[in-house]
Amino acid sequence: METAKKRGALKKLVILILAELLLVAAVVWAFDPFYQYHAPFGRLPAVLTDRDNQVVGTIRNFCYDSVLLGSSVAENFDSDYLDMAYDCSTLKVIRASGSVADLLYYLEMAQEERGVELKNIFWCLDSFAMSASAEVTLCGRDTPRYLHTGSVLDDIPYLFNREVLLERIPYMLACGYQGRNTGGRAYDWSRDKEFSAAKAMQAYDRSGINVVSNVEQRPVGEKAELIEENISLLTRQIAAHPETQYYFILPPYSMLWWDCAYVNGEQEERFYILEQTLPELLAFENVEVYFFQSEEEIVCNLDNYMDMIHYTPQVNQLMLERMVSGENRVTSENLETVLAALRDMAHRITQEEIYRYYPEQQ
Repeated sequence: METAKKRGALKKLVILILAELLLVAAVVWAFDPFYQYHAPFGRLPAVLTDRDNQVVGTIRNFCYDSVLLGSSVAENFDSDYLDMAYDCSTLKVIRASGSVADLLYYLEMAQEERGVELKNIFWCLDSFAMSASAEVTLCGRDTPRYLHTGSVLDDIPYLFNREVLLERIPYMLACGYQGRNTGGRAYDWSRDKEFSAAKAMQAYDRSGINVVSNVEQRPVGEKAELIEENISLLTRQIAAHPETQYYFILPPYSMLWWDCAYVNGEQEERFYILEQTLPELLAFENVEVYFFQSEEEIVCNLDNYMDMIHYTPQVNQLMLERMVSGENRVTSENLETVLAALRDMAHRITQEEIYRYYPEQQ
């Protein structure tokens, strides 16, 4: 009799535990903050705050015909503006550091998921991405495997996750209620950030650097092979999708980035990347290139930045407006002039402009 009661109690306990687990899984599935299973239900807005965990799910489950690619410097673009200007529906796809190989991994996934050619690809192309590894790094040991598989069998770490249930879902609902990181402002990180010369200069300690007028610039060396590999990745992608229109945006990094390259002997490598990459992109009819690296009013005003490369959302918006109006476009005909202007600006930065912010060392 006593044994039967114990068995009955144990059975009830097991049923209760299973019911609670099923409820937890059901709640996570229904709200799905990483969008692994579906887009938001009903009037719930898509809240995109976590690029590493949400990008794959949005590629699989959201509706779009265009893609905006880039690193953290592309996160503050307003994709709604692109939708209005180009009559499209744009998905923002972001990868930290934005290597060509990793962004292509996402892009090729999107092209496969859609089953038809994408209408537009807006690619905020970082110069430093062209000398990064040409191997995909997204599926390393630190990346949750379930994000990159189509199976639900490996989703236990997601469906039964205390952080997802008690932190991610409430945060998603709060952001949705406040209208944060929704719509075209997906992944926008600019809220509460300080953009000022003082803040930017914290990222670049130039004290004690005594720069002579001509610092020896190191040869490109081994990086040349990496640059060539990344260019090949880009050109193969473009050639394989002639019906898709590609818009490459080369963003403006601050004068600190250029001066740092100069004093470390790396400036010539940065010119080399552009000199090798841009002609290859411009050889395609379905490519337009928009160049902002030599926008001196932006680059040489450190109040536009929070560190050496990250600029205000106003700069993001300016680039989109210029692109829509056809300004700052690079063509085969004006490429040489554009690159010459960049060299002139970089020279003025290292010999004159930098000393508006840092005292010249004797």
